[in-house]
This record gives sequence, structure tokens and C-alpha cells, in this order.
Amino acid sequence: MKVTVVKRDSSKDIVSTPAIEINDNCPVCGKPRGKPSGYNFWEDGSWHWCNIWNNPCGHIDYYADVIKEAEALKVTEAISESGTKD
Repeated sequence: MKVTVVKRDSSKDIVSTPAIEINDNCPVCGKPRGKPSGYNFWEDGSWHWCNIWNNPCGHIDYYADVIKEAEALKVTEAISESGTKD
């Protein structure tokens, strides 16, 4: 599923709001994730937009974790397509 998340630096400042691709299912239990909805918020003098969702299973997806998941999916897809890790 495609979601837009908040990416923060080590100081917790917003770096970007990237659109990423993650699995449709919860990485903890494998049940379906919740349906994303849009969320507008004001922070540090700027408006931002991202997706939020609640997983029916109760497990929480933190943005930092789903960003890592998306990066891992890209590597896995690249390996699958090329047959080797670049």
C-alpha cells in the first residue's frame, strides 16, 4: 500500500513527507493494516500532510519503522529483478 509519512532527523525535526510503498499487512502479526486517511497538521510554522491509520490488530506502525520497511522492500525488489544485490 502507498502511504505518505513524516520523516524526521535525529533532532525530531521534519525532513520530508515522502510517499512510500509498504506491505498491506502488519509486520508483527500478518493481519491487514488499517485504511490510510489524510491528516493535515501545523508544525514549526508550516503545514504538513501525511497519512495516518489504525491497524485493526492493534499493533502500532511508527513512521520510522515503516520507512525502514519501505527501504527494505526496495532492496528486496531490486535483488529479485536483477538476481544480485547492488
